[in-house]
Amino acid sequence: MNKYNTKLGQLLSLINRSQFYALVKSTQSDKYCKGFSTWQQLVTMCYAQIANHNGLRSLIKSLNTSGSCRYHLGIHKELARSTLSYANNHRYAEIFEKLFYALRNTLDRSGRKKLRKDFYAIDATEISLHIHDFPWALFRSTISGIKIHTKYDINGSVPDYLFMTNAKEHENHTLNEMQLSEGDTAAFDKGYCNYKNFGTFCEKGIFFVTRLKENAQYAVIERCLTDSPLIPTDETIVFTGKKTKKSCPYQLRKVVSIDEKTNKSITILTNIFDMNAADIAKLYRARWNIEIFFKTIKQNLRVKKFYGQSKNAVETQIWIALIVYVLYLKLRQMSTYEGKNFTDFISELKVCLFERQDLFRWFAGLSPIIQKPPPSCSSQQEFLL
Repeated sequence: MNKYNTKLGQLLSLINRSQFYALVKSTQSDKYCKGFSTWQQLVTMCYAQIANHNGLRSLIKSLNTSGSCRYHLGIHKELARSTLSYANNHRYAEIFEKLFYALRNTLDRSGRKKLRKDFYAIDATEISLHIHDFPWALFRSTISGIKIHTKYDINGSVPDYLFMTNAKEHENHTLNEMQLSEGDTAAFDKGYCNYKNFGTFCEKGIFFVTRLKENAQYAVIERCLTDSPLIPTDETIVFTGKKTKKSCPYQLRKVVSIDEKTNKSITILTNIFDMNAADIAKLYRARWNIEIFFKTIKQNLRVKKFYGQSKNAVETQIWIALIVYVLYLKLRQMSTYEGKNFTDFISELKVCLFERQDLFRWFAGLSPIIQKPPPSCSSQQEFLL
């Protein structure tokens, strides 16, 4: 008899069940449960994220035909589409949000820092929705949409904090909601340009790296010589505009960096003075990590098409997608092999979710352990003869 659970079951076993049920109790998500628990919903939606079925009908049919595999995952009877749909629409997404953060906190984030300690990239990604199916997310006259605002830990390669809003919400209104604290360093693009926030960051000891707007009015206080032709300018400046000077009266640093591949220049604004200009440019370029993260989850997880049309159903599906991503990170940290990227992981796992093989050996690319059956009585007699 095979001693392993299915690969999906082993992946979900990385969730601390005691901690999960404590979260269920604190949010009372099973208070009015009549046969379809929060755990069963989580299992079903994690399966949906990886298998990527087109709709509820094919999802439910596929899961119901899995037989004993479904039973060992904690789903003891066949599901109905209406049951899953009702749970996604009415069971608050808060439980899955809290589970995401609980899982994220179990990751080992004590590895070697990249460029700077407590280094974050801040950005938002937009998800377009059909206006007739999602009228609550009205964005423009012909389209609906939501934005996922994210604070991404570059050193740990994991989202540190995120929240969702209507796509109408502009990024520069959300920068002060990113839970930055003293000593943190944040990299973000021009969409977050807000001089009042820059002044607040300087007051609180929060470091930032962004791009300077072309129409910014400033005076140069000091010019520093640079050794690299890729850093033609390194200056200390203060804003001179009537409003900007009042919002941010502090001295800042302007660095012009040239990309050696494209020969294009960018003008960087920062309040970091204890690093050389070349490293400041590297800090801003490291912001691209969050773009890679957005691209990764959009290409491999189901966060652009949804199984429900309510706001709660959309948020539930996105939080569970992020839970699957964190489970991958946890598996990678616990494995001796880290070469399988997320795209390879999802594309390979979706075709063997219910195989009973050691998940860690499979993740490491090792061949499964073949358990030889004991010799029959007749073969033993022939050996004795």
